[in-house]
Amino acid sequence: MRILVISHEFPPIGGGGANACYYLTRDFSRRGHEVTIITANYQGLPSREIIDGVEVLRVPSKRKNQEHCSFGEMFDYLMKAWPVAKQKVKCEKYDICQIFFGIPSGPIGYLLKKKYRLPYVIRFGGGDIPGFQARFDIIYKLIAPFIKVIWKNADYLVANSVGLRELAYGFYDKKEIKIITNGVNTDKYFPMEHSGNFTNLLFVSRLIERKGLQFLLPQIGKIVRECSEMVHLTIVGDGPYRSVLEDIVNKENIGQYVSFAGYKNKEQIVAYYQKADIFVLPSKKEGMPNVVLEAMACGLPIVMSPCEGSAELIRGNGLIAPPEQLAQDIIRLCNDKELRIQMGIESRKMAVEQFGWEKTGASYSEIYKAILS
Repeated sequence: MRILVISHEFPPIGGGGANACYYLTRDFSRRGHEVTIITANYQGLPSREIIDGVEVLRVPSKRKNQEHCSFGEMFDYLMKAWPVAKQKVKCEKYDICQIFFGIPSGPIGYLLKKKYRLPYVIRFGGGDIPGFQARFDIIYKLIAPFIKVIWKNADYLVANSVGLRELAYGFYDKKEIKIITNGVNTDKYFPMEHSGNFTNLLFVSRLIERKGLQFLLPQIGKIVRECSEMVHLTIVGDGPYRSVLEDIVNKENIGQYVSFAGYKNKEQIVAYYQKADIFVLPSKKEGMPNVVLEAMACGLPIVMSPCEGSAELIRGNGLIAPPEQLAQDIIRLCNDKELRIQMGIESRKMAVEQFGWEKTGASYSEIYKAILS
């Protein structure tokens, strides 16, 4: 099978969606499929290269930030990726087009189907669904009719969690949306024994308002007072909200219990998971958070908010509470080492048995076969 993938984000740019794009295309290649991805360039990356058997084509890009993209930059990608995609499909026969993110890539899938009858599948990431990101509300209201046309003409729509599917149904419920969860590389992310006389809390993500750290930080003082061991929170990531969070740390006088590690790449970040005792995510909205899957693969108990993905990820391996009320669950785990260990073992077991990328890739392959049969 020949698969054309359209995604404005592919490592080293982007976040969880880009990570999913990499692992899925790698899995497709390992299954013997021929895979081409058209993505955006960033700071002089090669315009063409082969990565794990996948042909990666990068179109010129105005993208300024590695981790996030403005709507204008997305539109620029769309304009530059379309002629490349059209030329590839015209000259080479593809069986399926996999769209990562309905916006900005969806229009390309729609146009390729209309012009060349190439079927397309949309994989939602969260931010491409109207209502997920407040910063795009006005733009999405303007283009909502076009988004619905793109969704309607897709051969399959895929969400990575029940919560994300429900959010999508709130916008358009005329077409079935299949759930295929994200995966995690359990060979790269694995537990490592460590010792210490304090409990390490870990948060990993881009520092934006939606991730909810502003709700957790004011609770650190209470956590420190009520835990039998010293507690320290490490924040891994960077972003426009960092200065606000640093102000909260100073205001709450908790600087000795909180450290900002800054941005770390995927190779560096594994050690942070392996040195942690509890992973916390107070996010208000997610698709299915890859950072939780990575923490699970590293054998960590999870304390997270009831955001999208929590229903699939927390099953005896962690606790769920509203962002403003995480303290009590964190205190419980800090003071019960045996429970932490038990939940951590369950996290690792779930990651290995339920969330391998091979399983996720197989689910997409089944969809493609159904479309082409």
